[in-house]
Amino acid sequence: MPEIPPLPESTILLVEVGSTAHGTGLPGGEDQDEMGVVIESPEAVLGLDPRGFTTIMQRTQPEGTRSGPGDTDRTLHSLRRFLRLAASGNPSILMSFWAPVLHVTDEGHELRALADAFIGRHVVPRYRGYMESQAMRLLGVRGGGHGRRGGGQREELVAEHGYDTKYAMHCVRLGFQCIELLTTRQLQLPIQGEPADWLRAVRRGDVPFEEWQARWRALDAALEKLGADETFPAGPDRSRIERWGVEAHLMSWRSGAGTS
Repeated sequence: MPEIPPLPESTILLVEVGSTAHGTGLPGGEDQDEMGVVIESPEAVLGLDPRGFTTIMQRTQPEGTRSGPGDTDRTLHSLRRFLRLAASGNPSILMSFWAPVLHVTDEGHELRALADAFIGRHVVPRYRGYMESQAMRLLGVRGGGHGRRGGGQREELVAEHGYDTKYAMHCVRLGFQCIELLTTRQLQLPIQGEPADWLRAVRRGDVPFEEWQARWRALDAALEKLGADETFPAGPDRSRIERWGVEAHLMSWRSGAGTS
């Protein structure tokens, strides 16, 4: 099995993401998903190549092959891209502020401490959009499913439970977490309480599809209401995020760090 390469020297944060971090996976049945943040070199940011540090995907399985128990999937983003994605309300990025830490520097701690600057009503359409897209695939009305309750290309789960239970679990997880993020300004990872128990039941195949569908619709309605509640900030604190991002790059470059 191929090994994951060492982290770039200017990596400031590496966290565990995916089902295990959420606390919704099955014991011994999940791969390890990781996400890292890398500070670019001055040449990458200010040089002639407009791409800078492009996002890197590293896997122990060949591209196009599904990961299984014991496999690792790692994604490395530049700090600039990470901040843009987080400010846009991307659910996969936002969870990394509270995910289990595998590697962190002082700058990485500062980045995680900035979490509340990214929270506002603008996250609701992003979470709802992801959730609806997955639900439509499970309902067979998007992605060419023609009524088939798939979504994640897990034929064995569809055959055993009548629908892709892992895909369905992640779909409604987005709803629970968006409500928690907006109302408490943080995420508890792993997920706690009744939502966690119910999500694991979905993953095991213990929840009928009709019950899952009703819960998804209720979560979607709750998110629609929250998205219109003007007691919550409308968007991220862009000036605070930009100030910190600029200073983090300058500090890294002064110390001679940064990857090309």
